[in-house]
Amino acid sequence: MDNKDIVKKISAKDESAALPLIREMIDKSDVALFRELVGQFDYFFPFLKDNVANRFEKSLSADNYRNLYNFAEIYSSDLDKVFASAFKNFGNDDDKAKMLEYLKNGTESAKTYAARYFELSGDEIAVQDLIDNVFSENEYLADACAAALGNLNEQKSYALALDKLKSSDDFEALAGLNFFVSYLKNPPFDDIFKAFKTTGMPENFAGKIAYIKPLPVLLKENISDALPIIDSILIGLGEILPLSEVFNFELYDVLGMLSETVNSENLSKIAVILLRAKSKIEMICSNDEYTFDEDKNTINELKDIRSLLNSLGDAFWNTMKSEAVKELKKEDKSDIISALQIIGEYEIQSAAPDILDCIYENGDEVVLCEAFSALKKINALYLINKDEAVNMFSNSNSAAIVENLYNS
Repeated sequence: MDNKDIVKKISAKDESAALPLIREMIDKSDVALFRELVGQFDYFFPFLKDNVANRFEKSLSADNYRNLYNFAEIYSSDLDKVFASAFKNFGNDDDKAKMLEYLKNGTESAKTYAARYFELSGDEIAVQDLIDNVFSENEYLADACAAALGNLNEQKSYALALDKLKSSDDFEALAGLNFFVSYLKNPPFDDIFKAFKTTGMPENFAGKIAYIKPLPVLLKENISDALPIIDSILIGLGEILPLSEVFNFELYDVLGMLSETVNSENLSKIAVILLRAKSKIEMICSNDEYTFDEDKNTINELKDIRSLLNSLGDAFWNTMKSEAVKELKKEDKSDIISALQIIGEYEIQSAAPDILDCIYENGDEVVLCEAFSALKKINALYLINKDEAVNMFSNSNSAAIVENLYNS
């Protein structure tokens, strides 16, 4: 039986057949088989990964846990805490010293396993080495170190992360945000929301913020902060953010809550979000290219969200379209752009006068480009002469884009 066949048996339904194979792999330190198993994890459904992790846990004992050192160069995010737990439960001071050495001088894989060990052990001996690695470009290592430092409520790393979060560099700021996602204690929400509002990567930031505070909780506590985050998540879903995140984002509950918030002063923004959700979820559910490699639970959840939105009825959606147009009166650039995108997508022809007002009252060329694009989609470009439109732009690229709208 080759390694591929063994991996199938290890992950199959029959645990009684799988456990002896896992124990043999550990007892013999079969690195080749372990590498094959980890390589197949990307193709496993979540429940299969959980099965394998549980079986590993059952197969480890005081007699064989040290054989895991032989697997240290092959990292698995699905097994790292199982391995760390084995060293915590069965290990001694010699193992602690070995883990510290890994954290200081090991490969990124070994360092990550070691950081998970110190996350569980809560030992302060590794604090400085955890700090040294907490902003690694390796996301698994950075996450493990931040989680360990969070368990210790360590403040030096917190201050370093806060400085990064405030950086004008989006990638630095995102590294700071990632730290707080894993550190968990006392996240600096004011600074996090400020960073989100100024970043050029709102979808990435929004997806992380939802891990720090669940979206339903954020909606109840501060709806004005929650709405742009939800909008950005919907924009990124399926492209930047994996579809399986619908569970972590609790999108079914979030959209249900928004659909019932009909008397809110934020109704125009809610309308944009719900309309975006309706079109985005419909597109995802109708295209196999989005869902062909998703598990059954994710697909069913997306279908349930589509059913929820479709159940709201035509009258509801007509009201939402009328409300969405009101966003064009907002001062925030991102609110206006989101509304223009929705107006174009749903071809809301009645919005033409409001788009014209937006064009003549707003000098931002990004907004102007989006406004002319919306006019094109609702067949209303004739309302402004082409030469007049092109002359509104100082940026030659933007001018060319708008001119092309008239010529196409």
